[in-house]
Order: sequence, then C-alpha cells, then structure tokens
Amino acid sequence: MTRAPFFLALALGGLVAACSEPDRGAVTAAEQIAQNFSVTQEVLTNFQGVDAALRADCKRAGGSGAICSTYRINLINEGPAIGAEERDWTLYFHSVRRTLSLRNRDDFLLEHVKGDLHRLVPTDKFTGIGAGELLELDFLAEYWMQFESDFMPRLFTVDGEGTARVIESTDSDSIEALVLPINKNNPDNWKRAVADANVLATAESRYAQYSADAPAADDRWRARIIPQPLWVQTSGEPFALTTGIAVDAGPLASPSLHAFRQRLEQLQLAPTGPGAYPVRVDIDGAAFVDKTPGAYRLAVGERGAEVLGYDQAGAFYGLQSLLALVDVKSRTLARVEVEDAPRFPHRGMFLDVGRNFHSKQVVLKLLDQMAAYKLNRFHFHLSDDEGWRLEIPGLPELTEVGSQRCFDLTETRCLLPQLGSGPNSDNNGSGYFSVDDYIEIVRYAAARHIEVVPEFDMPAHARAAIVAMEARYRRLQEQDPQGAGEYRLLDPKDDTRYLSVQFYDDSYINPCLDSTYRFVGKLIREVQAMHLAAGSPLTSWHFGGDEAKNILAGNSFEDAPGSDPEKGDVVAEARQQPWSSSPQCQKLVANGGAASIEELGAYYAKRVSGLVAEAGIATMAAWHDGVKHIDDANKALATADNYVNSWEQLPWGGTEHSGHLADAGFDVVQSHSDFLYFDMPYEVDPKESGYYWASRHTPTKKTFSYAPLNTAQLAEISTNRDGNSWSATSPAAEFAERVRGIQGQLWSEVVRTDAQVEYMIFPRLLALAERAWHRADWELPLVEGQQFSAETSAVDKRALQADWRDFAAALGNKELLKLDLSGVGYRVPVPGALVENGQLLMALPYPGLDLEYFDGERWQLLADPVPAAAVKALRARSADSRRAGRAVVPELAPSTARR
Repeated sequence: MTRAPFFLALALGGLVAACSEPDRGAVTAAEQIAQNFSVTQEVLTNFQGVDAALRADCKRAGGSGAICSTYRINLINEGPAIGAEERDWTLYFHSVRRTLSLRNRDDFLLEHVKGDLHRLVPTDKFTGIGAGELLELDFLAEYWMQFESDFMPRLFTVDGEGTARVIESTDSDSIEALVLPINKNNPDNWKRAVADANVLATAESRYAQYSADAPAADDRWRARIIPQPLWVQTSGEPFALTTGIAVDAGPLASPSLHAFRQRLEQLQLAPTGPGAYPVRVDIDGAAFVDKTPGAYRLAVGERGAEVLGYDQAGAFYGLQSLLALVDVKSRTLARVEVEDAPRFPHRGMFLDVGRNFHSKQVVLKLLDQMAAYKLNRFHFHLSDDEGWRLEIPGLPELTEVGSQRCFDLTETRCLLPQLGSGPNSDNNGSGYFSVDDYIEIVRYAAARHIEVVPEFDMPAHARAAIVAMEARYRRLQEQDPQGAGEYRLLDPKDDTRYLSVQFYDDSYINPCLDSTYRFVGKLIREVQAMHLAAGSPLTSWHFGGDEAKNILAGNSFEDAPGSDPEKGDVVAEARQQPWSSSPQCQKLVANGGAASIEELGAYYAKRVSGLVAEAGIATMAAWHDGVKHIDDANKALATADNYVNSWEQLPWGGTEHSGHLADAGFDVVQSHSDFLYFDMPYEVDPKESGYYWASRHTPTKKTFSYAPLNTAQLAEISTNRDGNSWSATSPAAEFAERVRGIQGQLWSEVVRTDAQVEYMIFPRLLALAERAWHRADWELPLVEGQQFSAETSAVDKRALQADWRDFAAALGNKELLKLDLSGVGYRVPVPGALVENGQLLMALPYPGLDLEYFDGERWQLLADPVPAAAVKALRARSADSRRAGRAVVPELAPSTARR
C-alpha cells in the first residue's frame, strides 16, 4: 500500500529548532513552530525508471527493487526567528511511504518511530531558521506518490517537557492547502513509470468518456430497478402518487416493517392522509417453484401493489423494488410486474473502522442503503494495528488503551498517533463502539435482513490488541502474576526481525501461545452474547488472517506493496520468517504441533476453527492470506462451512487465486481489489483521494462491469494498474458452484471522516449491488482454459455498454435524489468539457445533476453552450442542489470537432 511522505515532518523538524528567539520569554521553540509555521509538500520526481543515479541511490538506501521517488517539504517561518541553540524539540509527522534519506541537508536526524509515525530531531549542525525564511527539504522515498492523499495532515511538535502540539497550519482533515499539485515540477509526475499508459483525467478526457457512455435518452429508466430483477414487464404508463404509500404488512415481521416505514419517511413517501397508495404484503414459500431465499414477486397497478415473498427477506426485497420504481422528483410510480430472486447468497459490503474510527451514525446510514439495494452481509472490520473498536467485557484495556491515540511513547495510556490523527485525544483515530452500540447495530441490520459478520484481524494487523493486553499484563503483574498472562498475545523472548506492510515490527500475535487462544475464545463468547442480546445469533466469524508476512524480503513481489512482478521487482533487505525466533514456536514445531514455522498461519486458522465450532458458530471466514497453506479445508478445519475473501488483483493472478481456494474446499467471496476496493480513487486525477496499489482508478462503471463468476473475461475490457493490457484464463465450470458471492470493501487508511466514507462508497455501492444480485447477459459462461486479453473479442461489449447506459440513466434520474433525501454524501462527479467552435460543451456520466460554470464573479447554471472564454471553473451539483462537486479549472485546447 502507498505511504505518505515523511519528509513533511522532516522539514518541519528543522524548522522548529530554527525558530527560537531568546526574547520570547516562556514560549518554547516547539510552541513557535506549532503556532507560526506553514507547511507545503510537493513531489519532485516520481519513479520513471530512467534515472540511473536515482535508482542507485535508492538501492543503496534499501529501497525495494531500487524504486524510489523524490519530494520536498517546504517550511516557512511566519513568526520570530528560531536560533541555532534552540534544539530542545522534536518534530513528528505521518508518512505512509518509507522515506529513506534527506538528500540536501545534514542538520536533522530522521527516525522511524512506529508504523507511519516518524520524527525529526535537529542536530548540533542545525543553524536555526530566520523570520520569514523558507526551508526546503528534499527527500528520497520508496516507491511513488501519485495522489495528493498520499500526504497526511497534523504534523506536531514535542518540547523538552514532552508536551505535544499540532502545527496549526496542518490541523485539518482537508489537505488542499498542505499539498501542492503533483505535476507542479514535472508534467509526468502523475505517472509511475515510463510504461504507464493510463489516461490522465482532464476536462477533454472526461468529456470523451462521458459522451461515449451517455445514458439512454428514452424513459426506460422509469421501470429500471437497481439491482435489476430476473424478469420485468411494463404493464402501463407511470401514475402519480398523491398522498404517499400505505402498507398492509400482513406476515412481514414488525422490525422489517418499521425499517421500511423509516425508508418511506426518508423518501417523503409516507402516507399523509386518506387515499394513500395501498400495498399488500404476503409470504408463501409454496407458491415458488425455485426455492431461492430472498425471492419475491411484485405487481404494481394503478389501484395498488401486491408483494409476494418466498420468505421474510423476499417480502422485504419486494418492498424495496417497489420504491426503486418511484421517481421521487415527479412523485410517480412505474407500472410493472416483477419476478425476482438473488443470484448469490452473499452480497456484502465491508467497512474498516480500525485504521480510522467511523461513527455509529454512518454505520446505520450505510446499513439503510445496503438494505435499499438488497445487500445482505455487513463485514465489520473492528480491529487493526491502529485501533481496537469494540468494548469487550472483562478486558477494559482493549478500549481504554487500544481504541485511543495520543502522544505517549510508552503506550501505557493509548496507541501512538497514526494516519494523520495527530497527538490530541479528540481525533479520528480514537473511538469505539460500546456493547450497547454494537447490539443496536446488529439489531438494526437484522431488521433489514443484513447479517453482521464481525472481524477481528489476527494474527497480523493485531498491534492494538497486543499493546492493550501488554497494558493488562503490566497492571496485573504484581497483584496477580499468574492471571496477568492469561490473555497475553506475545512471546517476550521472541526477537524475530520483521517489518509488516504498515511498517510495524511488533504487530503479529504469537500463534504458539495458549494465551492467544484464551483471548480468541473470550472474544468469541463475548461477541456471541452481544448477538444473542440483539436477537440475531452469531452465525459467522471472520478471523482476518491477511498479510502475516515480512516486507523485508528478498524473493517475492508479494512481500512489497506496490512492487511489480512483471518487472521482477524485489525487496533488497534480508528478512526472517515471522515467529522464527520465538522459543515457544520453535518448541511447538520441534514437538510436531506444527509442520514448520512457515505453517504457523495455517496452525492458527485450524485452532481458531476449533474455537468457532465449539461455540456452535456455523461459518468461519478469512482473507485468502490466512488460509493459503491449507490444502483441504474439509479435513483441516473443525468448522463445516468455510469461505474466503479472495482479493488479489486480477492482472496479478486473482482469477487463479480464487480457483486455488475453491480447489482447497473453500467457498469464495469474490473481493478483488482492483474492481471492488472502494478506497481506490474514482479516476486518474491526483486530486482524487485514495490508495492505488491495486488500481489507479475504480469508477462506478468499472465496478458495474465486474464479472464475478468469470473474472478472466475482464482482461478484454480493462487494463492493469499501469494502464496496460493483461491476460487471464477461465477456470472449469465447476468453479461457479464455489462462488458464494461478492463483496465491496472500504479500507480507511486515507479515509479519516464519515463524509469521506460516504464519498468513497457511493455511488459505487449501487454498481456492487447490481452485480451481486443480477447476472447480466454479457457475463460469459465458464469454459475451462478459455483465454482472454485485449486481443480477444468474446465479450459482447455493445451489450455491456447498453446495460451500463440503462443503469446510469436510472442512477442519475432516480437513485441519486434518493441518496440526497437519505442524507448520503455521494461523490458528485467532476464535469467533462470541450471547446467546439469557441463554445464550451460540458458533460456528466449521469443525468439529473446540474452543471455550473464560474464566470469570475458567480456560479451560473449551464442551460445553453457558453463562450469558452467566459468560463473560469466548472462543477456539478447534487440532484437536489444541496451539494456541489469538486470544482475544476478547465485547461481546454480549442477544437473544431467533438472527440
């Protein structure tokens, strides 16, 4: 994964020392820096593979595969001078890139603290920083920085007394003023390498794309349901809804009826008096030949509608389809008949609240929208290295210490700051769900026919739990020495040298300790009790299992986030296998408890499956990393039902990964990172937020085009991370039987706020729901050994394009306004524009949004073509005009014809 430049902090550090003035009285240099320094960051040169000297420097400094970039931190002292003698301060900063050296100065000592936290200490060569002085610090960093969100906010200073202060100019979740344009110093800095064939998003490139994808101009969208049903027949013209919708719920369970009525209120469709449109609900499984859970029938007539569900879920989904037929802008309802059933039993959405905490309110809002579009699995990522997010009775340190971030180098009170959180206790990195919060979330989800699948990621990504249990150990060591180690997660004698993907050297729990499994068992029992209290028994346990490896490697691109297998990139430094120096693990292997140190991940999975089965939980799940050494799940695991989230990028063998998992006896939930990770940017524009180790861009259309059963066919219609073609081979037809479903993911490394959660998920969630529920005609059947690439032509691209246009028309004309009414802050797209005969033409990917231009004085609605010279900036507005999208200044080249 990408890493933000730590040089930022570096520069600041130097600045801090220099700002000191003897006449300041009690104000320290650290205070001066926090109050008076302004900071900007900029990329100098991204890796292009042509600078031999730079590659040599990178290799000498330990850069993976000699892949490095350079960047600069600018520090401006806008206060009094700081003298050379004022060095009693330290500058801390966040960086998700390994910065290897300071190239133009020797007066600062750079130190890696933990994870993405670094510090800069002035040395005796520090000469101070004068009032008004600009200090430029040039750095060599591993890999590249192609999006502005690689840089983190909230640098902070610490004085000699240990008091931490955020540099005020960086104390914002917005980095707009902190980061200079990526292409400022080189127009090709948005590229990663010479072979980068991606298309940079510009006004003209957007216009060309949007024009090619223009939604259907007819009114078929009125009867288009998202997600698309198996069968729909229009039975007449749409008619007006005058006084809302009234439901005769029949056998529908009261929690689901209440949830549906809440949805009516959101969409301003609740009955307002006599004459409301009547809807009758019934449930009769015997009336369905195909016994698919969630199936339903819907008949909409002018005098009323009837919903017949196969089961409770089917009745609920029939009501959601009724609302999908409503155009809330005109308050009309399409007249149709529907027969429908889901294609997959697992239709999931994942939310990471470990890296950055997100509120209960945004979780409940997400569950509302999942229900509206018939998603039924909420994968809740409740722990990671950077935070533990659920109260566990009997283990108070998990939340007292593990859920909080502050400046405490001993980590007895909290975890160290990470990911731009800064040192203050009130930050996006701190927070947790109480037992009552979690019960409310589970109950809320169950009413909407959504199963909550809790995940506590282990054995890697577990630092928050490790630090918390060490705090417990220290608290009890004197009063109860025997009980102190009951839930300890590390072997104190393990001195294995490793570095995780997120730059931790102490984040892997030890799988060879009995105390580890006492901890997991305790966790399972307490979470199970919460589900029972919510009236929704715990039926699935996700143990995580991802990335238990060491990036200080020498033989595999998998060990280095961002390395390129096609170019043979490797990590230059030596490593040790995790846990190889643990006496407890050496003993376990010597006694035959595990086949080898390399097999300890599988050993952990097997023991956890025993705990899950013992608790009476039917299903265990993992990321594919966690079970890669298990060849036969049916024999190895105690749980009878097991599935795996398969996330490997498709151009790097994702299709084959999924096939291997199926061959090993696992069901597969397709979760491929280059199509279904919503923390990837929407487009190739450095101003878009997102990680991009898997994909440089994941627009809504790309998710819509995903083919979960035959992912190999995507090689015909998509490119790899560098915009180049790739190839893949279809597995045997039997593979489809092991695909349980698909799932979208939102990881939160660069998603700090609830508003960013909504921006990154919506409207991509609707495309996810479409593919999870409906199999399109353009999805090809599996033919074992069939080859796909940019050179083949098996996919019906016209059918795919027509399907997208219908989807985009329904999305723009109906669903975006429903998101507005629900208070969802979806991404408003950036406009495309083109100059034609002196006039500015603009386009958007969806209808229903307003287009605006800034003429230098005010924003005006675009109704007709305007002179290009009059346009200073462009933007789009949300369907109800409450929110404006990102404004762009067009760099338009005159053209006499549309392109």
